[in-house]
Amino acid sequence: MKWSLLGLILIAACSSKVKLPKLDSPQRDVKVLNVAWNKNLDLEYRSGNLPIGLGAPRIYEDMVYMGTLDGVMNAFDLESGRQIWTEEEGTPLGAPVVYFNDHVGYGGESGRFFVRHYLTGKLKYAVDLGSPIESAPVFHNGRLLIYLRGHQIAQLDAETGKVIWVYKRAIPITTTLQRTSKPLMVGNKIIIGFADGFAAALSFEEGLLLWETRIASGAKFVDVDLNPLFSKGMVIIGSPSANLVAMNPDSGSVAQSYTLSSAAHPVLVNEQVLLGTNDGEVVLMSLSGEILKREKISNLAISAIAWWKGHIIAAGLDKNIYAIDPLEMNIVDKFSLGHAFSAVYSDLVVNDSYMAVYSSRNRLYIFK
Repeated sequence: MKWSLLGLILIAACSSKVKLPKLDSPQRDVKVLNVAWNKNLDLEYRSGNLPIGLGAPRIYEDMVYMGTLDGVMNAFDLESGRQIWTEEEGTPLGAPVVYFNDHVGYGGESGRFFVRHYLTGKLKYAVDLGSPIESAPVFHNGRLLIYLRGHQIAQLDAETGKVIWVYKRAIPITTTLQRTSKPLMVGNKIIIGFADGFAAALSFEEGLLLWETRIASGAKFVDVDLNPLFSKGMVIIGSPSANLVAMNPDSGSVAQSYTLSSAAHPVLVNEQVLLGTNDGEVVLMSLSGEILKREKISNLAISAIAWWKGHIIAAGLDKNIYAIDPLEMNIVDKFSLGHAFSAVYSDLVVNDSYMAVYSSRNRLYIFK
């Protein structure tokens, strides 16, 4: 995945006294961002080369998986950081793994998709899909959905790797930042955003276009690349360059346009939407669009956001990760990624006990 730093920056270019359900005030005397262990997975330095990590780790069972730009897939013990297995795949690995039926699947820049046993690393199959794989695959009803570079969606039989269908959309390369989002399954429909400003639905069985709706306008860089959410019968989807919208998944009609855009993938928390904006704000919004909580925590964009251990966790382009009290919206803990050009361009991956974070300088951090 060869993005320029300028391209990445383009992506990222009053507290209300409302009673919030199920939000308990965190303990003030407990440090939130405790590093259990970390790994340096950076490439060997070459003059003039600053490889930027855009991938995301994934947690499965008691393990964490992370691919690297030099083509190595690593499986670590989640608690100790001990390496369980490692495989050299011969292609930069920027896409997170998908896990299914005791296996993990992941792809690389060459377009080759690998499936291995999650515990041993034994190869089940590998298949060439022809275009780089840069977003997280989705497993559904025995099939894998993989968003490929070049604005293609491929469906595979998860057991054999056989390609069932491919949907391709014609979008000029000069109009897009080449980001891709994670497909969302709603019933028998695949909800997805494209780089031409459209959200669309494909049929799961045949990959046929069912509807498309433009939600972001402009000559270029209108990629609808925020991971869509589903709640209360509506799909929430958007582009960093346009306001979020709530859409009817059956028709594609826009039921509501919100007043905010998000630089980070939005997150659902107790049927509320957690957002990070280009202006460095953290926002908690109701599904109706009411702003429940809002606070500016950084002078630069918020690139990733999550809900973990009763706190809002936000990563900024200012090299910091913040833990925020969701009731008072004040910063209760902060962790610096160290280097002035460090940031998080992927997901903050959480379970009940751990959070996995991958920085743009190719460092894997596990917080506990």
